[in-house]
Amino acid sequence: MSNHTDEHEMQMRLSALAEQYGEHPLFAELQHLTQQYHRLERRLNKVARIGDMMQSQIMELNQKLEQKASSDALTGLLNRAGAYQRINAVASYLLREQQPFALLLLDLDYFKQINDSFGHQTGDRILMELAAELQRNLRGYDCCARWGGEEFLVVLPDSSKESMLSVAQKILQGIRQLPMPAEWTQSLTASIGCYLCLEPEAIDDSIRKADLAMYQAKAQGRNQLVVYEPTLEKTRVVL
Repeated sequence: MSNHTDEHEMQMRLSALAEQYGEHPLFAELQHLTQQYHRLERRLNKVARIGDMMQSQIMELNQKLEQKASSDALTGLLNRAGAYQRINAVASYLLREQQPFALLLLDLDYFKQINDSFGHQTGDRILMELAAELQRNLRGYDCCARWGGEEFLVVLPDSSKESMLSVAQKILQGIRQLPMPAEWTQSLTASIGCYLCLEPEAIDDSIRKADLAMYQAKAQGRNQLVVYEPTLEKTRVVL
């Protein structure tokens, strides 16, 4: 709007000058230069609009690429790289605010046998249904990631031991109810390692402790949860 106004004002000034200097030999050149100026101005404005549109499209594309890079293609959950970024942010904030958080590291039991018996298509379906089941049992601000293969990591901000165990039990029960091929005569089960972080530490240490508890659950017969205890540091689990 302002560009049209400026151009109109310039034309008005030229008209006023024409009355006084219209016969001057340089006046025609002044008119020609003015017209060129306005043509260039319109082109620059068009280029600026195109540039703004391209910048918006590039930002949208970058957001999609970042989301794709941090998401698991099969389940839609965060992948390991995306989870590390989110968990570090959550852990840093919560520990700074002196709020504990819980980690659940979950591994499906005998999943390789399911893949070998029924094929990867069935295995993929089970993983997608498991991801949906996990999200049904989590709050909007909890974090859930496919950690790798049939392993999943859950982060529960502002948690307590009681709420951590409650969520873990719900997850175990939900997994047992997931539909399985008719030829598979037992329920799907999982082993879960639980760790409640109460003080600042490296996130890799927190994950390692949840991992130790998960392997202990495997060693104790699977289909159960184990809460991390310092005594597990001296335990070497061989499966």
